[in-house]
Amino acid sequence: MLDIDPVTIIAQIINFMVLAAILYFFLFKPIIGRIEKRTEERKDILAKANLEKETANRKLAEIEARLSGIDNEIESRLEEAYQRAQSESDDLLAATQMEAEKIIQSAENEAAKRQKQEMDELQAKLVDTILGISSQILTKTSPDATHDNLIKELTTEIWDLGKSDIHQVRTIRDSLSERTPTVYVSSAKDLSAEQQREIIRTFSALADRNVNMNIEVKPELISGIQVRIGDLIVENTLAMELISLKSDVVESLDNAMNADE
Repeated sequence: MLDIDPVTIIAQIINFMVLAAILYFFLFKPIIGRIEKRTEERKDILAKANLEKETANRKLAEIEARLSGIDNEIESRLEEAYQRAQSESDDLLAATQMEAEKIIQSAENEAAKRQKQEMDELQAKLVDTILGISSQILTKTSPDATHDNLIKELTTEIWDLGKSDIHQVRTIRDSLSERTPTVYVSSAKDLSAEQQREIIRTFSALADRNVNMNIEVKPELISGIQVRIGDLIVENTLAMELISLKSDVVESLDNAMNADE
């Protein structure tokens, strides 16, 4: 028979239990804790993965939905861009046409202005040339009788002034500050003694006092005289008539040109 010592057996059992307890608390329990922790971590990871999967699936569905309508959206945006570009092109074309019309109108106005200026200059030169030639011809051909008649018309006009406008006569007399005023006479030709006396007599009556006379011969007057006393200047010459005729001719030419337009 085996020699079994109960005490030994009990001691071994106790040792085994102590060893089992030590292994449980210092080995198995930490391992089980780590396993449980890893299990929880795996559950969290799995839950996050499932959530991310759901999010990804949702985004994928949204992308697929957008992709399914992207052709229409692209076509719509292209049409909007085309319409916008067309509108801008039309506006630019209209603005360009308007600017071109302004430039053309300005050029036409400037051309018309220059043409009128050139015509006016040519017209003025033509009239001056004609009147210059007329003046030369009249200077050479004008008879003395014309000169005498122009002088007589002027003195008669002064005598008539005393009858028709006494107020103007008084104004002229009041403007003469000198006791013996001077009558300045410009004559196209030499004055005869009789003509000089008539001029002095006429202007002495106008001034209501004796007057002196200063005579200057100016052939450019053609025929007739020009007289200045105080503030009064009177003239009756062919040169004056030519100047008046020049104004009438220029006005007539302007009217004719405007009528043609």
